[in-house]
Amino acid sequence: MDAQRTGKLINYLRSKKGITQKDLAELINVSDKAVSKWERGDGCPDVGILPSLAQALGTDVDSLLKGELKEVSEERRILTEEELKAEIAKMEAAGTLEKPKNDTSLLKNPGVRIFLYDFKRPDLFSKYELRTIANTFEMLCDKLRTELGGNRNDLLGIKLLSVDQLTNEEFIRTVPQRTFFYTYDYNNSGFAIEIDPQIGKVLLKHDLKKYPELTQTDSECLKLAYADKFAQMIQEMIFSYTDKSISWEDFEKHFTKGLNTLMPWYSGQNPGEMCTLVTLELISDVCSGMINIQFNYSYFLRLCRKAGFFGKDNPQLENLTDIKARPRENNVLVEFGRFVSDSVKLEPGTLLMSNKKYGTPLNVIIDNEIRFGGEAVVAEENFGVRIVEVKQVEPVRYDEEHYIALRLGGTYLSADDIARLDVSFILQLDSQPGRPIAIIQDGKCVARGEVVIIDDTFAVRIVD
Repeated sequence: MDAQRTGKLINYLRSKKGITQKDLAELINVSDKAVSKWERGDGCPDVGILPSLAQALGTDVDSLLKGELKEVSEERRILTEEELKAEIAKMEAAGTLEKPKNDTSLLKNPGVRIFLYDFKRPDLFSKYELRTIANTFEMLCDKLRTELGGNRNDLLGIKLLSVDQLTNEEFIRTVPQRTFFYTYDYNNSGFAIEIDPQIGKVLLKHDLKKYPELTQTDSECLKLAYADKFAQMIQEMIFSYTDKSISWEDFEKHFTKGLNTLMPWYSGQNPGEMCTLVTLELISDVCSGMINIQFNYSYFLRLCRKAGFFGKDNPQLENLTDIKARPRENNVLVEFGRFVSDSVKLEPGTLLMSNKKYGTPLNVIIDNEIRFGGEAVVAEENFGVRIVEVKQVEPVRYDEEHYIALRLGGTYLSADDIARLDVSFILQLDSQPGRPIAIIQDGKCVARGEVVIIDDTFAVRIVD
């Protein structure tokens, strides 16, 4: 199901029937926010809702799934995408089509792609940092091409396919049930190497048709001949692009242990923990296959950042303010909550538990009042918040002088923009996914931490 096509079709059919989003929501027993989300293309209806949705809109489930309108006529033909666009244009010209609100974005670039942010699957690295990782492995591929070309005529090439961020469980589900899998102290700032069975057999010069089964002997031979050397090359290449603030001996020691298994799910990884995945494609004269390098999040997040692989992590920037300029401090704040500060120890490693459940709206605070509830999104490389509810009845007011706040970010809005705020508005914040959020004490940032989910409740682990 294409969310954009289906959303446009729902909007078209609803407008044609002359009913509002709220009317449609009541007909199918969902919230009007859900209908709004579908029409924006931010998500799709659940499969179980499709029959009642199709009935309410006067269409069929197949049309909703395909995002194509079946016109009920003698020919029972399907309208093409061009015909559907033409119909929509006619309704817009006649003023009968309810247009989605386009003035609910206060972003600098209104055309930017917006997507919901899932704190259970945090972005660990910015686009720049992912590009740095990709560039390193592209250079490693160049080096491997030279070595493979001189030793193996049957190996035609190797190239980088992708760099991604995902959970250990998501990665393990994508690999074969039995495969060549080697961990180099993965759970201690290390990494794992997975080599697809077919290309592993090619490296061993085995005929896969004659010897289809993978054996432990195969795995041991591949490890000795290729995997260990490849792991060493990875470490050396990455280390060569650090600032050498960590010695090679300290950098290298993180994969002194190894686990060799044909069944990856036996490797003892934390299923929900995020990792970085680098995928290479090795091409031979008979087949091609993937080599996946799965990095424990702390390998790049802590070891490589500390070693200067991404450059200086926290450059000291001082923004000068014109003496005649009026300072504009953030007047809209997005927080997980404010809490009593007595006896709270702000030390690295401490977990600060909030009382806000995962999936509930974050607090959007203006003039020390929780005016709105919002959901975290990503706009370009920054966090944002999409307003999903208005606190109309007795909004909570913070008058306390002493407090601890867990703050996702903030922004400055003019009085006119604040007055316009309503459900569906999107604000861009001054913080980025992959970076620690601010821990505020009595109005000042005193520490930073990473957002974690414990028993479906938001918490922040102090990192500095």
